[in-house]
Amino acid sequence: MTELRATGLGTAAESRPGQSRDASPSRRRRLLCVYQHAPTPGAPGIYRHRLYLSRLVERGWHVDLVSTPLNYMTGELPDAYRRRPFTDEMIDGIDHHWVWASRSIHRSKRGRVANYVTFASAALARAALLPRPDVILASSPPLPVAGLGSMLGLRHRAPWLLEVRDIWPESAAAVGWLSPDSRIYRAAERFARMETTRATGVVVPTFGLVAPVLRHGARRVRVVPGAVIDTPPDDALRARTRGELGVAPDECVFLYAGAVGVANGIDMLLDAVAALPTDLPATVVVAGDGSALADVRRRVEREGLRRIRLLGAVTKQRVGDLLSAADVCLHLLRPDPVFASALPTKVLEYLGAHRPFVTTTFGLPERLAMASGGGFAPTAERLREELERWSRMDPVERRETGEVAWRFGSARFGIDASVDGLEQFLLDAIARRSSRFDERSASRTDRSLAGAA
Repeated sequence: MTELRATGLGTAAESRPGQSRDASPSRRRRLLCVYQHAPTPGAPGIYRHRLYLSRLVERGWHVDLVSTPLNYMTGELPDAYRRRPFTDEMIDGIDHHWVWASRSIHRSKRGRVANYVTFASAALARAALLPRPDVILASSPPLPVAGLGSMLGLRHRAPWLLEVRDIWPESAAAVGWLSPDSRIYRAAERFARMETTRATGVVVPTFGLVAPVLRHGARRVRVVPGAVIDTPPDDALRARTRGELGVAPDECVFLYAGAVGVANGIDMLLDAVAALPTDLPATVVVAGDGSALADVRRRVEREGLRRIRLLGAVTKQRVGDLLSAADVCLHLLRPDPVFASALPTKVLEYLGAHRPFVTTTFGLPERLAMASGGGFAPTAERLREELERWSRMDPVERRETGEVAWRFGSARFGIDASVDGLEQFLLDAIARRSSRFDERSASRTDRSLAGAA
């Protein structure tokens, strides 16, 4: 349920649409969240934040979310948000504040930096003029958003939490973006440590990130993983979508849904598919966009890899259709230790769709895949073996394995416990701020009394 409205900058005291629903503003907690890549309605992307924040709204919070409508995967800007530097929209009870950012995110390294800097500037301008929050959550990467947390904390005199979804600058070095010996890397590392230390606390999506953020100076850390949402198979939707894809009923469909970038290791998938037996009943669907898609498309055409269907960016609804059509899902990342602690959102989506998945990543993804009945393939040859194994498996066994994956995911990543943890961390930050304020007030009172005496 959305309501789109254009806006000027306004002031912190202006009447906001969300306030009319708040009969007792003094008793309603207010959260300000800055998360650059929240997807617009129906767009491809990660919906984890909207899911959690909407649950907080249901629990009585008012949530302001500052993002850019620019799609991270495609670099495209939906028509509804064009020529509007600031646009407000109510989605699932969340007050979204969309701000402009450069569209050059996938054109070059300089273009990506321009995207980060322009978003940070526009987000600061908008967030600084919103009503004062009780607590602030700044979600990084990109790294400049971490700096917004401390600046907005000073502006609004509110505690702020830093969410670290991916450790920077280490992950930038892992994908070849930065050299660990460069001055830019060292400057980014100092900045990350400074902001991590300044934050009242740090939120991470996986236990594997706890140690890295502690090394960056975090004072308190809370793990808030993504959630598995039950989306059971729909046989009618499955048949219709497979028909649209031109897939035979007896074929095993593998689905990769996500970014097609330098970090995703799509070349390994192409190598594995190229080595498959010609009679194998298998089709690989790649749904996503990114900086490497053009190169991947050229290679698929050059080598005649007809098993692979490159769909480009698709809507959130279409991803659900494709999950119904799929038999096995794929989680692909380049082999690098920095990814070993990651809990990718797409993995949770696979489990929620009752689908087993094969990962190419050591560490937590490997453990989750194996524990949920899936597979692990760290090399192109191993991935070829996995594709062949699942393709020759009895369809009934594949479906039963999907049910194992769902039961595993729902037991380990239920949403209520995660939202409970996030809300308690927010309340703890507010309480710590109030406690320090009371201590300072008491100290000033004691000094005043001492002076009077």
